Amino acid sequence: MQQQPGGLITVVIASLDDRRISYTLDSLSNQTLKPYEIIVADGGTSWDIADVCKKYGARLENLPGNVVETRNKVLSLVKGDLIAFIDTDEVAVPTWLEKLSVPIISGKADFSGGPMLHKEAKSGPERYVNLLEDNIYKYQVPANIAYLPLGNSMWRRTVLQKLGGFDPSIPYSEDYDLNIRALNAGFKGSYVVDAAVYHDHSEFTSYSKLVRKRYAYLRSAALVFIKNKALTMRIKSKSGGRVNHPFYFVETLMKPIALLDAFIKS
Repeated sequence: MQQQPGGLITVVIASLDDRRISYTLDSLSNQTLKPYEIIVADGGTSWDIADVCKKYGARLENLPGNVVETRNKVLSLVKGDLIAFIDTDEVAVPTWLEKLSVPIISGKADFSGGPMLHKEAKSGPERYVNLLEDNIYKYQVPANIAYLPLGNSMWRRTVLQKLGGFDPSIPYSEDYDLNIRALNAGFKGSYVVDAAVYHDHSEFTSYSKLVRKRYAYLRSAALVFIKNKALTMRIKSKSGGRVNHPFYFVETLMKPIALLDAFIKS
C-alpha cells in the first residue's frame, strides 16, 4: 500500500538500553504501509545500538535525557507529516501503520491509537500489568480517548507543534497530559481497535518493582488531572471494575496516598 499525499509517516521509537528494540524494528519492516522514515531517539544506550538501527534502516539520533526530554528533542527532526509512536517493548502487527493512518488521512481525526495485546505472562507482577492494561483498553479508552497511551498512537505533526510537545514536568503520564491538552484545544482523537501492538511487560519480575512503578504512575497521573483541572473526569471515568488479581487491592490503597502526594507537589 502506498502512502497518500499529505500522509508521509515517521515512526519514532524512544530507546534506552532495551535490546528488545530489534523485535520492534523487525515488526516495522513487515508493515503493509511502509513508513517514510524510522527514527530511534536514544537517551544514552550503553551498548552499540547503531548496528541494530543500521540493520533495519532506522536513523539513530543520540538525544540524552529522560524519555520526555528525548521525545521533545526528536520532534524537530521529524520529516513526516504524521508521527507514529511505538516503544522498544512493543511489536506491531503488519497492518498497524495502515490502520492507524486511516482516520487521520481521511480527516476524521488529528490523532489515533490502538490497543495493546499480550502474550502469556511469566510472573504474577507481569500478569497484573497485562490485566490492568487490558482493562484500560476495554473500558477507559473507548469511553474517553484522553486515556490513550502514547506507545501505540499516531499524530499529525502540526498538532504536536501547536501543543508545544510534551510537558517535561510530567513524567510517566505525559501522554495523558498531551491528550487532554489536544482535546481541550479542539483536536479530535480516534480509537482504532484493529491497530494493535503486542506489549511485553516481562521486566516486572518482582512485586517491589511493581509497587514503585505503579505508585510513580499514580502520582504522575494525579498531577496531570490536577494541572488540567480534570479530576472530576478522572473520578467519573469507567474503570470497568476490579482487576482480577490480588495486587489490585494494593493499588487501590495506593491511589489516595498518591493523590495527596500529588496535591502537595502541585
